Amino acid sequence: MTPLMLACILNNFSIVQCLITRGHCIQIPHFITCECKTCKRETVTTHSSTRLVDVMRALSSEAYLWLATDDVFAATCAVARDLQQLASDDQLEYVETYRDLEMNVQRFLCRISDQAWRVDEFNMMVANRNYCPERMTEISSPRLQMAMDSQMRQFTCSTNSQTTIKSVFRSDWYNYGIKPKRDAWRFLRACILMPFLVMLHAFMPTKGTTMCVPLARFIAHITMYLVFLIAAILRPTIGFYFAWTDSIEVTVQALEIFMYAYVMGLALEKGILFYRVGRDGFFAFWWRWFDAALIFIFLFSLIFFTGKWGKREAFDPSSVDRMHWPSFEFSLLHEICLAIACVLSILKCFYYAQMMKSIGGSVISVGKCVGKTYTYILIMVAIIVSFSVGLNIIVDPYLNRSTMKIGDQDYTKTTDSYETIGTSSKNLFWSIFGYLGPSTFTTVVGNTGPNMDPVKHTLNSSTFEILAAVYHGILIITVLNLMTSILVKGADEVLDNEEMEFKFTRAAIYSEFLSWEMAAPPPLNLILVVAHFVHRNLLKRYYASPAWGEKPANDDVEDQAADEQYMQLLMVVFARFVASKECKYKSIWRSEFHREEKQPPRVTFLTTGAHSFLMDNTFEGFKMRSSRTMEAEGYKEYTTVQYYVPKSKTPGPAAAADAGTKVAPKDDKPQNNPVLARTGIDSPVPSSKQVMSSELSASIPRARDVTFLGV
Repeated sequence: MTPLMLACILNNFSIVQCLITRGHCIQIPHFITCECKTCKRETVTTHSSTRLVDVMRALSSEAYLWLATDDVFAATCAVARDLQQLASDDQLEYVETYRDLEMNVQRFLCRISDQAWRVDEFNMMVANRNYCPERMTEISSPRLQMAMDSQMRQFTCSTNSQTTIKSVFRSDWYNYGIKPKRDAWRFLRACILMPFLVMLHAFMPTKGTTMCVPLARFIAHITMYLVFLIAAILRPTIGFYFAWTDSIEVTVQALEIFMYAYVMGLALEKGILFYRVGRDGFFAFWWRWFDAALIFIFLFSLIFFTGKWGKREAFDPSSVDRMHWPSFEFSLLHEICLAIACVLSILKCFYYAQMMKSIGGSVISVGKCVGKTYTYILIMVAIIVSFSVGLNIIVDPYLNRSTMKIGDQDYTKTTDSYETIGTSSKNLFWSIFGYLGPSTFTTVVGNTGPNMDPVKHTLNSSTFEILAAVYHGILIITVLNLMTSILVKGADEVLDNEEMEFKFTRAAIYSEFLSWEMAAPPPLNLILVVAHFVHRNLLKRYYASPAWGEKPANDDVEDQAADEQYMQLLMVVFARFVASKECKYKSIWRSEFHREEKQPPRVTFLTTGAHSFLMDNTFEGFKMRSSRTMEAEGYKEYTTVQYYVPKSKTPGPAAAADAGTKVAPKDDKPQNNPVLARTGIDSPVPSSKQVMSSELSASIPRARDVTFLGV
């Protein structure tokens, strides 16, 4: 623990500033999972994780992020990602500590955004491209994407961020929803005329700029998905309502070809998105997992669809009845994959349904719950397989055995439900839903003796039934109910934070339509992406249209001016942040966290002191204000105010003495006193007591609804 680390943990700005200006630094250790040459030579001890926790506590402090970094926004996002990685790699030793530190960092970034009081200030903050990956430099407000990649939910859900995301998403259609006639024409262009606009925009990027608006892209994607959904529904139903002829077969094949083209465009779209946001950012949301599964199922279906049209040496499926086909015939595999793909295609509607405020929270909660079930599914599979092996060992010697009662002609045979491990696993799975009864857990030995009496192996049968009962107790009573309770808890957590989850999900969906690859929906993007490649890489044409992406400018003068403006903005935000630590104001436009938490009494710096400019937001400036009526250290030089001397009919010292008051000496100059000049008192009298009269205190206005901390 170094002095700088201790000062950062205590969040002491003055000491941190003092140590940093004198060359102190924090040596940041590598992660526990790091495999570099240095880490391989070092011996991991019990102190390594403790030291890493102390370092992260120091790095996540407000004092360090403000005073020891070049860019507080980028540094905060980087620290948040490191804390998330440490929490996932930790072996349940300091997980809670890392999560608390991450929550503090998220609140800190949200407080920073609250200090941008004007729209242009916040836009300048999120539009800065420094420390942003190159793939984000061509989108508007790249730092919003940086914050979402770092899972900064509170910052993304703040009022400033939501307003900026909405303005970027609507772009030139920001007033969409005000004029119905104009909106109807815009909707018509994005839906009906969308193929023509895409073709026009592909060959002439300066034309067809409707597809440059992210909202128009969103409408176009919904329209094309509805067409894809109709094709997925018509594919199995068209052969049921119409006689199977050559024309019907051609129609079905055309529908399948359109579906495969749509999925190919979807695969291209998601592939570019995967490259742009990275693996962790891509798989951070449930619908991207869903799209990946949909693409792979359609890919297998396309392979089998192509294979069934190939030439066969053994037989021709078109000339042979289905009953003679082998189990692994391409046509059968194609139908199986296509059936699963159509199910997933229809379920994709929930991706767009979560944008609706009424049902969006429920859809998001279901997606969160599905993500938590895979662990319990693996546990259930392990339990089912283990009991299948045990039950199969007991039943295998008694297979194909039967017993008969001669008198009543009762015939009993050993059940074949546990003939193989696969059959046993299948029956144990369906037993979860109550499809197995006690009669299936019996073993039959046979008849023996002169009278052919039935033989019973009681111990074997009892063990068989006990294992079955233990299986039901473990899997159904324990694991299944535990999984249900976990799902209910997860759904409650999402519904409790429904507003935040909805805002973050909406922002993530909005951000997907800002990049150039989303300018056209699949399968039309197959044309647009090729045109983009030709224009950008072969013809070296760069357009300012959002559909194509704006190449970052190479003008060093403009970049330097933008950086200077950004640094000036950070200085202003820092001054406001410091003032907010001393004066906690109330406003519906500010994010308030932990109102009951005790704040630090004051924030001081080495450079603080009396300032000459108006409205000083520091603590010393606050002490100089006339609205302060309470005594504080060093306040006596500004508050030499005495009792008010009433005017007497008999002027002179005698009349004043009779009134019981004192007279100011002749060499006093009360008009030069700044406090007296502001209060307008004509005849102040010096006194050793530094008090204020009731008349003077009544004449000074008091600040209302403001709480000053540290007084």
